[in-house]
Amino acid sequence: MSRRNPGVWDRARLRRAALAYLSRYAAPSAHVRRILQRRLERGAARGAEIRAGGEDIDAVLADLVGMGLIDDRAWAQAQARALRRRGASARGLAARLSSKGAPRDEVERLLGEEDDAAELRAARALARRRRLGPWRDPAERAERREKDLAAMARAGFRLDVARQAIDADGPPETDQ
Repeated sequence: MSRRNPGVWDRARLRRAALAYLSRYAAPSAHVRRILQRRLERGAARGAEIRAGGEDIDAVLADLVGMGLIDDRAWAQAQARALRRRGASARGLAARLSSKGAPRDEVERLLGEEDDAAELRAARALARRRRLGPWRDPAERAERREKDLAAMARAGFRLDVARQAIDADGPPETDQ
């Protein structure tokens, strides 16, 4: 079995790799940086000639940001909306965005713009998705309350928010 020629990793190839990744996934600049660094490491391990380094990655990222192909703020906002719809708590949201490389100040700004109602909506979305509390079979609801609250706590919701979501009389008409 023959191996492909690992080739040369230079700034142009880094740019092509970044564009290929961004054509499939939206990502913040820190995440794209990690992707490019891994590509260089894998290329070196496979015997490729490495003519690029950290300054070339910085230059490629600066070009992509300048062209508008990477926008950390827009990415963080879109991810925050999607995660909240799925039922992510503020803690879970901050952890997820930070792990993907969103700037800390952007995460803090996004969470600062939200009110307690957003946290309750997310808790209700998680309860609906996992069929907890008001979305559970009424016969099991009382005996499973503590387990439902524990699931909400593991998801990062404060106890008062979890209680509001789990102890609601029934699912609102818009959530069914």
